[in-house]
Amino acid sequence: MFKQMNHRVYALPLMLFIFLAVLFVSAGVYIKKEEKSARISKAQSVAEQVMISLEVFSTERIQAVTNLMRTWPSFEPNKKDWFNAQSMSLMGMQRGFSSLVYINADRRIEWVATPPVAAKTRISNALIGKPMAAVGMTIDAVTETFTSTLTFSELTQHHYILIGRSISPQEPEHGYIVAGFDVQTILGVMLGELVGPQFNFELTAQEEVLFQSGEFVSDGTQITLPEFQFLERPISLSMQSQLSPYNPGMLVIAVGLLMSVLVSYIFHKQLKGAVRLSDSQQRYVTASEASLDALLIYQPNEDDYVLVESNSHSAFIFKGVIEKLKAMTLAQQAQFLALGDILTKVAHVAKTGTPYEAYVAVENKEITPDWLKVQVVKAGDNIAITVRDVSERFKAQQDLAHSEERYRRLVDGMRRHFVYTKKSNHRFAYVSAGVEQLLGYEPDDFCNNEPKFVRQIPDETLEIRRLIAHGQKPSPYLVRYANHQGRECIIEFSDTPILDENKRIIAIEGIARDVTEELALQEKVTFQANHDQLTGLLNRYAFDATLRNILKEIRVVDFLDTGPLKNEISLVKESTGQIQPTIQPQTSPQTGNTSKESVMCFIDMDRFKLVNDSCGHPAGDKLLKEVAGIFENHVRSYDLLARIGGDEFCIIFKNQCIDDVKKRLDNLLESISSYRFFYDDKMFFIGASIGVIEINANTKSAESLIKAADNACYKAKQLGRNRYVIHSDSDNQNAIDDNENSLLQILHRALQHDGFELFSQAVMPLCHKNASKTTHLQHYEILLRLRNEAGSLVSPGLFIPLAERHGLMSKVDMWVVKNTIRILEAHPSHLDNVGKVAINLSGITLGDDVALQKIAQLIQSTTVPAEKICFEITETTAVTNLNAARDFISTLRDLGCSFALDDFGAGMSSFTYLKNLDVDYVKIDGSFVRNIVYDPIDRATVTAINNIAHSMGKKTVAEFVVDEATTDVLRELQVDFGQGFALDKPKPLAHRVQWRVKLASA
Repeated sequence: MFKQMNHRVYALPLMLFIFLAVLFVSAGVYIKKEEKSARISKAQSVAEQVMISLEVFSTERIQAVTNLMRTWPSFEPNKKDWFNAQSMSLMGMQRGFSSLVYINADRRIEWVATPPVAAKTRISNALIGKPMAAVGMTIDAVTETFTSTLTFSELTQHHYILIGRSISPQEPEHGYIVAGFDVQTILGVMLGELVGPQFNFELTAQEEVLFQSGEFVSDGTQITLPEFQFLERPISLSMQSQLSPYNPGMLVIAVGLLMSVLVSYIFHKQLKGAVRLSDSQQRYVTASEASLDALLIYQPNEDDYVLVESNSHSAFIFKGVIEKLKAMTLAQQAQFLALGDILTKVAHVAKTGTPYEAYVAVENKEITPDWLKVQVVKAGDNIAITVRDVSERFKAQQDLAHSEERYRRLVDGMRRHFVYTKKSNHRFAYVSAGVEQLLGYEPDDFCNNEPKFVRQIPDETLEIRRLIAHGQKPSPYLVRYANHQGRECIIEFSDTPILDENKRIIAIEGIARDVTEELALQEKVTFQANHDQLTGLLNRYAFDATLRNILKEIRVVDFLDTGPLKNEISLVKESTGQIQPTIQPQTSPQTGNTSKESVMCFIDMDRFKLVNDSCGHPAGDKLLKEVAGIFENHVRSYDLLARIGGDEFCIIFKNQCIDDVKKRLDNLLESISSYRFFYDDKMFFIGASIGVIEINANTKSAESLIKAADNACYKAKQLGRNRYVIHSDSDNQNAIDDNENSLLQILHRALQHDGFELFSQAVMPLCHKNASKTTHLQHYEILLRLRNEAGSLVSPGLFIPLAERHGLMSKVDMWVVKNTIRILEAHPSHLDNVGKVAINLSGITLGDDVALQKIAQLIQSTTVPAEKICFEITETTAVTNLNAARDFISTLRDLGCSFALDDFGAGMSSFTYLKNLDVDYVKIDGSFVRNIVYDPIDRATVTAINNIAHSMGKKTVAEFVVDEATTDVLRELQVDFGQGFALDKPKPLAHRVQWRVKLASA
């Protein structure tokens, strides 16, 4: 029988292992086959995406070069400058060009344009004047077909593709344009973004490898696409998905075999344990008999339990009554021994399996013990109860517990406090249990090792001990401890000296309380008062205060270097009569030297408003936090960084001169330029305009410093944004500031005292060439003019951006609307001959609900019919503030006003936006109209805009009509209206309305 059991112990686990091993090996083989199919599918999909991306890239660049040729000026005096400007703009908008070359009709190189950012190029201006062959290709025919050449540069070790053709086959005297592309750089960027490191791939052209990543493995998963065109060159793409470093099939087999061994081993152990169970039971019986506790085994019997087994020590504890107890049920035993509701507790243990333990007072005089320790546990289907005589120990513990409980209730009832006693040497002799709640240390541990837990003692420790030694109670003081988790806790002690009859100190008693949260709250309030809640940087209030301190420190350093004191000033007596320490000179942590100068940078984020308007304020907040993180990476720990406005930041580089800071600012601008902000599947480019000014002993005040830095920041924006401008105190700089301030004052006075002038320019119908102008109702656009103190007109290009920068544009718009309506109301006879009066509105007004309400009230309260008022908004403004534009247009159209979309085609150029904007007129941008007679591209563009606008039920207006030939072409295209010097020149609105009155009276 034993041999048969031993055979099963080993045979059954072996059979289980064989079954599981076969199962997991089969699964692994299947997974490996599936993985190979998935790799082929993945490589095919990614390769097709790469092919599409390369074809799109090629088409866009070839189209861009074609557009450059189509817009080639016929009468440009300096074609090289025009070509260079257009090329730099093109390469700035579309990456990938390594060069653009202009070759004259004599096949000589006139100019070479290279990208504004760092790029590897094999062609430079050194080739100017050389023949066409110097660029590496020759264009034989004057056609509209591009010639393409693949070449390899030994200098850059890169392949280049050159494409070129004549600028105009009809006008060969314009010459040729050749565009160069750095193949390795383009493919490296595009394939790195699209493919990733998990693929091996190779691009070849003419049996030359253009780009390669990884090495192909011959496992049947490599795919090769048919040849496709890239920059007019046929190329071939091969791709293979890399094999996972963890082979799933083999991993499943390995893990499965390991699990099979483990399961079989566990099963073997269980069988082996079952064989040994009988031996264990015998040993258990032996151990229970040797136990010093009474062990009683009970078996359930309906709602009660009966005793089925007991050890020998049971007879010793229940001497004289053991036989009686054996004959009773558990309920009867509990009643006999006066054990209370022990039956209920036993039933709970049987139900939940949770052990029960209790000390029970025995009132039956037939047994010796007075106190029993009873433990109840569940043993399978039965209940095991152990009983121990604890009479002597329990009585002593109970007496002590009663005594300690009274004191504990008093001391431990104090929340976040503990009572302590110190010896005369200030070592702790006793602390209450509250110290464990506060610090996590047991009282004895704290008394013995208190110095180890201290992080910082108060500075006035010697004075506290002196007062206690003289029997005086000191003021409460703070000690910083490290709790059991290593965190800092601040405890406030209130010491009371205990003296003997001779007035000598014998002990110190007191109460300590935890003030950590209280002080943390105070620090939090202080932090919030001095920091920006969004970015965590210093706010404007804290920045101003710190800047003033820096100015004081710099002046102290200058005084120490130039005054009678050479080292430091120790004390200065203030006018109040108090002696206070002076400000110590600022010291650099790196050099240990003081400095008499620092540098402040005023930073204004470029294109932040576009993010806010496009995605909402949550996106703007996210952008500000990320930008603050970029700034923090470019300042040192002792530099100053603050957010002082919506999208305005300030940095103070301490102990640095202008020359030291320039390199830091270059790195900062590079980081900002390379940063991309993503939100709701949208990507934004941002920039930073920075005004830089030196802080030195000659700096007058913090206010003048910030103003000067702000002006320099504004100049950085004027110069093209994402750059820094260093403030200069030169006369020219001051003159520029004075001119701007003077113009701003003129602008303010014009708003207060009606200093603007309203001009107008007619918008003429084009449908009838020979029709008299007086047979149609007038349609004209209101233009705004401003005169300076000398009486000459100020260009709107100067005062309009200034008004926008200083938040005055909404007021300017309201002035134009009010005064236009006022003049029209004053000339009703002129109003009868008016069809539409067009008034321009800025983007700021378009998003201003208050301005909308004021304009609506003006329209409702005036005698001028609303249908004669037409508001013009630019295409870019409308698209940027699309929701606001819709609400604005809807509100005023309900009152009868009409709307025109100005400069259409110069901005977003999306007919989808045109479809979604309820406008009546579409004003075609003048850049398409002025060359319409000679440029077929411009003509096609105007035709498309005109036809689509008409199909939507909108009328069209052509801007910049400069001559009669342009007018005739527009009539031929059936454009509804024209505007320009060929039709009417701007004149004061007052002259226009008075002329009409005189004409009517005549």
